[in-house]
Amino acid sequence: MKNLSVLFGMVAVALIASGCEAAFPVPAVTDQAIEVRALYDLVFALAAIVFLLVEGLIIWSVIRYRRKPSDSTLPVQTHGNLVLEIIWTVIPLIVVVALFFASARVLNIVDDRQPENVAVKIEVVGYQWQWKFAYPVEKIEIFGAAAAYPELVVPINERIEITLVAQDVNHGFYIPQFLFQRDLVPGKTNYFEFTPNKLGTFTGQCSAFCGLLHHQMGFTVRVVTRAEYDAWIEATRPKEEPAAIGPMTGVVYTDLVVVAQP
Repeated sequence: MKNLSVLFGMVAVALIASGCEAAFPVPAVTDQAIEVRALYDLVFALAAIVFLLVEGLIIWSVIRYRRKPSDSTLPVQTHGNLVLEIIWTVIPLIVVVALFFASARVLNIVDDRQPENVAVKIEVVGYQWQWKFAYPVEKIEIFGAAAAYPELVVPINERIEITLVAQDVNHGFYIPQFLFQRDLVPGKTNYFEFTPNKLGTFTGQCSAFCGLLHHQMGFTVRVVTRAEYDAWIEATRPKEEPAAIGPMTGVVYTDLVVVAQP
């Protein structure tokens, strides 16, 4: 019995630990994601306080007012308490209003567009069942494949503008570390901007079930330094053939025949 109790205790600890890890999102890697994570932490903290307060009062009430073997009559019945009713109405109202304004602030930050501060513009096209990433200024187009996911390369600490277009059905542009997801809807162009603040490669996925091969719509985002980004652009940019200037050289013409016209 003792060993069984120890086993149950270990299982409980493991479940609690895994639950705590799953309760929090992955680390944020953009300036906008940091704001989202801060809002999440605030909501989680308030929810934890409410949970502990309510559950604590329930357990305390059960223990404090449990029926004793000597009790033979009902306790005094209370049919209302104005003070308590005001308290449990006003406090939740204050919390909800505070969360509303906090959420509105973060939403405005995430949806804010600053075209004058954008350093890199990227067009993302979702189609069944892959992605196309285009850098219009640099004339670069990257097409994904099931065996080779496409990769976005962006410079760190610079504002990036993403334009989202769906070619056929709804798709979802989602990167867990961005703590953000935006839909691609046929006939509608969506936008969002972000500023990456951590170097590394981050995996993304289509978050809307878009058909049979939806699971193949993966991609990556690689955040690099500005020098690495410039080198990548130069290596990836289509090479233009130099235009011919002046007469061709190195060609020798022999056996030239001139025919006089009558």
